[in-house]
Amino acid sequence: MVDQLFPRAIDRLVAEELLPVFPGIMLVGPRGCGKSTSMNMHADTVLDLSEPGVRMAAREDPDAILASSKGTVLIDEWQEAPEILGAVKRVIDGDHSHAPGRFMITGSVRAAHQAATWPGTGRLVRVRMYGLTQAELEYDRDYNPIEAFFSSQPPSFAQSEFSRGDYLDKIVAGRFPRVLNLSGRNRTRWFRAYIDQLVDRDAAQLSERATQPVIIRSVLNSCAARTGQELNKSATAEHARVDFRSADKTIGLLEGLSMVLRVPAWHSKRLNRLRLSPKVHLTDPGMASFLLNVDAFTLGRSPALIGPMFETFVVAEIATHLETASQETGLFHLRDRDGKEVDVVLERHGRIVGLEVKSSSKVDRSDARGLRWLRDRLGDSFQFGAVLYSGALPFQLDERIWALPISTLWRAP
Repeated sequence: MVDQLFPRAIDRLVAEELLPVFPGIMLVGPRGCGKSTSMNMHADTVLDLSEPGVRMAAREDPDAILASSKGTVLIDEWQEAPEILGAVKRVIDGDHSHAPGRFMITGSVRAAHQAATWPGTGRLVRVRMYGLTQAELEYDRDYNPIEAFFSSQPPSFAQSEFSRGDYLDKIVAGRFPRVLNLSGRNRTRWFRAYIDQLVDRDAAQLSERATQPVIIRSVLNSCAARTGQELNKSATAEHARVDFRSADKTIGLLEGLSMVLRVPAWHSKRLNRLRLSPKVHLTDPGMASFLLNVDAFTLGRSPALIGPMFETFVVAEIATHLETASQETGLFHLRDRDGKEVDVVLERHGRIVGLEVKSSSKVDRSDARGLRWLRDRLGDSFQFGAVLYSGALPFQLDERIWALPISTLWRAP
C-alpha cells in the first residue's frame, strides 16, 4: 500500500523557521506519525540506521559516515546506532561558522531518559510531531486554530456541515497516516500490530530497566479507560493490577513513546482552591477507541465514554498545533475544589483562552458557566472563550464567549 501524502504544518516550520537558523533539529513523536516521510523532503542525504549496512557503518566509524554525507543530513532511527550522536556533537562543536541546517534526527525519544549523558543538549532543537490534524487531512497545512482564538479581532466563524456522527467517525479513525484508509477488522489488526511493536520493542529502547510487556499493556489500557480525566495514579495502578511504582514508571514510559499526554492543571494567584492534578489523554483517539473496543456506533451510545473521547479528540488536535503556533502557547486544564472546571485553557503571554467540549449537538448559556466564571475572575486577561460542540451554527453565548462547531479547529473563519 502506497502512503498518501498530506501537507504537514511541521514541514513549513522546519523549512522556513528551523533549518535556516539551527544546526540540528530532532523530531520526536509516536512511531508511524510521519516523521521520516516529512523530513525526507528536506534532506540532501539520508542515513537510515534501520538498514543493516548503514547501521554497521554508523557504529564502527560514525565520524567517517558523517564526513562523507553532504548537505542537510537526515539521520533516521538514530537509536539503532547511538554512537552517531556523539559524532553529530563533534561536527556541530567543531564548526565555528555555526552553519545552520546541517542535521535532522528522527527516532526514539530516549534523550529525556538520558539527560545526564545526552550529547544533544544545546545543539539539537527538539520539535514534537503527532498524527495528522483534521486540517492536514483536508490538505491545509497553514490554518492554526490557536491563532484564530488569540486574534485581536474576533473572527467570524463559519457554519459547519459536520454531524455528530461525522465527528464520531473521525474520533475512531485516528490520526496515523497508514490507518486512515482502513476500516473494520483491518483497522483493528493495524492497531493491534502497532501496540505489539510498541510494548515488545519500542519500550525496551526507552527504558534502561526492562518493563514487562504485560505491565505496559495493562497500564496503557488503564490510561485509555481514563482518557480525558484527572490522572489518578493509584486508581490506574489498581485498575491495571500493578503496584503504584510500576504504574508511575510505565505512565512516564508511555509519555516518552508519545502515546500518552499529561495536560497540567492551570493555576493563578487570582483564583483559589484550584486542583493541581493533571489530566491524562491518549494522543490518538483512534488508538483509545481500539483499546476501549468501541466503534463509532458503540461510542455514540456510551454516555460514560463519549464526553471524555470528544475532549480527547479536541485536545489531540490542539496539542498538535502548539508546535507550529506563532508564539509560545501553554496547554492546561482547570478545575477547582468546588467542581468548577474548564476543559482546555490556553495561555499566551498572560492572555487566556478557555474551551469547553460538548458532544451534544445543542448547547446553551448554562454550558458556558465555567467559562463565565473564569472570565469574571480574570477580567481583561480573558481573551476568548468557546463551547465547542457537534452542532452546525456558531453563535454568541455571552460577552467574549461563543458556541462554535468543533470543526472550527480545522475550518478557517
